[in-house]
Amino acid sequence: MSSWVYRKQVGNDAHLVAWLEVRLFAGGAVEVLPWIENGYLNVPGPTNKSATYTFTLGGSQRFSMAIDLPNHCRTPLVSGTALTHWLGTNPGVVVKHDTAYMQASELVPSYRGVTPPGAPTVAGLPSTFTPLQQGNYTGTMSSGGYQPAIGLLPEWDVLYLTSTASTVWAALQRNAYSAGRYGIHHRDETTQRPLRFSSYPTTVVGQGAGITATGSSITNTYTPTATGISPQQWDCAHHPSVGYMAYLVTGRWYFMEEVQFAATTNYMNGGTGPRESGNGVFASWSALQTRGAAWGFRTLAQAACITPDSDMSLRTEFLNAVTANVNTFHSTYVAQPNNSFGWVWPDSGDLNYGIAGDGKFIHSPWQQDFHTAAFGYALALDLGITAVAKSKLQAFFAWKAQSIIGRLGGTASTDYNYRDASQYTIVFAPSDDPGWTTGTGPWYANWGALYQAQFGVPNPGTTGPLNGNTTELTGHWGNLQPAIAYAVRHGVPGALAAYNRMTGASNWPTLRDSANSDPVWSVQPAVIP
Repeated sequence: MSSWVYRKQVGNDAHLVAWLEVRLFAGGAVEVLPWIENGYLNVPGPTNKSATYTFTLGGSQRFSMAIDLPNHCRTPLVSGTALTHWLGTNPGVVVKHDTAYMQASELVPSYRGVTPPGAPTVAGLPSTFTPLQQGNYTGTMSSGGYQPAIGLLPEWDVLYLTSTASTVWAALQRNAYSAGRYGIHHRDETTQRPLRFSSYPTTVVGQGAGITATGSSITNTYTPTATGISPQQWDCAHHPSVGYMAYLVTGRWYFMEEVQFAATTNYMNGGTGPRESGNGVFASWSALQTRGAAWGFRTLAQAACITPDSDMSLRTEFLNAVTANVNTFHSTYVAQPNNSFGWVWPDSGDLNYGIAGDGKFIHSPWQQDFHTAAFGYALALDLGITAVAKSKLQAFFAWKAQSIIGRLGGTASTDYNYRDASQYTIVFAPSDDPGWTTGTGPWYANWGALYQAQFGVPNPGTTGPLNGNTTELTGHWGNLQPAIAYAVRHGVPGALAAYNRMTGASNWPTLRDSANSDPVWSVQPAVIP
C-alpha cells in the first residue's frame, strides 16, 4: 500500500481547506479519507464555517451534510458505520493486532485488565459516526472526578488492548475523529504543518478557541481572537490522549497530526514564562496544574514517539522539548538538594489545600502520581533523546518515583504505612510555603514523620487490608497504579518491595479484578527487572 495526502483551499475562504488521504493497495483497491479543516494559526478573522459539505468519489456522491464547523476544528466527511470511502467495494476488513506484543513493545502501557466482550464499557463505544459528535468524551472536559478519557491512554484505547471484542478497532477511530470538535488544530499557514515551537517562542493561544486556563505572552503575542460559535472545551489539566492509539493501529496521517496538534496547542496554552518560551516546558507549578503538566508531557512524548524519524523538522522540535522538560526538572530536584519525597512543586492555581497559617502544605498525591506515570511512560518509550538527556531522565524519574514508593512503605516508625497510600490530599511539608525551587523546604525528616502529620498518629506498624475505596480501580488506588508500575519497570530501588506490599494485601484481588470492566487504570509493570 502507498499513501498520499492532498489539500486544497475551499474557494476564496482564507481558513477553510479540504484534505484527502488516499491509499492505493497493491491489488488496485483505493481508499480515501476526506476531511474539512477550519484551523490556521495566524490568519486573521477565525470564525465558524456553516455550510453543506459534500464528497464525491468515482462520480458517486458519498457524503453530504450541513455542518457548522467551529474555528480551529476539523472533521472527516464520513457518517454512519463508514470509517473511510472506497472507490470500489469496501473489503470490510476488521483489524486485530497482537496486543500482547503491542504492550511488550512499551509503545503503550501494559494492562492487567481482561475485559469481557459484553462489558458495559465495550457496549457503550460508538458504533457510528456523525461529524463533531461527542463520542465517549466527557461533556465538559474540565469536570472533576473520574473520566474514562483520563489516563495515560483513554479507556476506549485501553479496551483494544484488554478486550477481544471486534467492535473496538472501529470505535477507537470514531473517538479519534471526535477529537476534531476541539479547537486545537492550529496549522501553521507558512508550512501547512503543525507549528514548530522554535518558530513561535512567545505565541500564546488567543481567545475564542475553547482553550481553558491560557497563560500570558511576554511579548503580548497571541493567535487572532476567534468569533462565532465556540469549539468544545479543551482543558490541558484533564485532556486525554487523542489520536495516538488510532495512529498505531491504522498508520493514518490524520491521526498522527491529531497527536501533534494536541501537543502544539498544549504548548501555546502555557504562558511564556513557565514554558520557558520556545522550550516547551510543562511546569507543574503553572496554571496548567500538576496534572496538566503530567498530561501535557505525556502528549508531548507521544508526539515525539510517532513523528517519523525522517521528519526532522517536527521530530527535532518535539525531542528538544522533551529534553528541555527533563533538564528543568532534573536541575531543580536532582542536581541540587531538594525534598526526598519525590514531590514536584504543585500548581499555582490552588497551591495549598490547607488552612493559611496552619504550618502545613497540603496537596493531592494523585496529581503527583499522574506526573510520575507520565515520566515513567516517556522513559519506557525510549524516544531517541541524547544519552546525557536520557541519563537525566532516568535520574529524575528515580527521584520522582519516591512519591509513590514512599507511600507504599512498610511498618517501621520511619515509614508511611502502605495501607493508607490512597488519599485525596496529603501533607507535603511542615510549612505553608516551603522553598520548592531552591529545595530548602523545610521538609519532614522521613516518611514516618509525614504519616504522623497526615493522620495525627504514628505509623501503627501493622499489616493488613488496604484502606479506602478498594472495590473499584477508578479511584485513587487506581490513580497510583501506573506510577508504581513504572517504578517497578525501571528498577527504582524499593519499588518492587512497595509493589509487593500492595499486591500482597488480602483485599488486593478484589481491587485488581474490578478493573476488568474499567481497565484504564489497570497498568502493571511490563517488565520486572
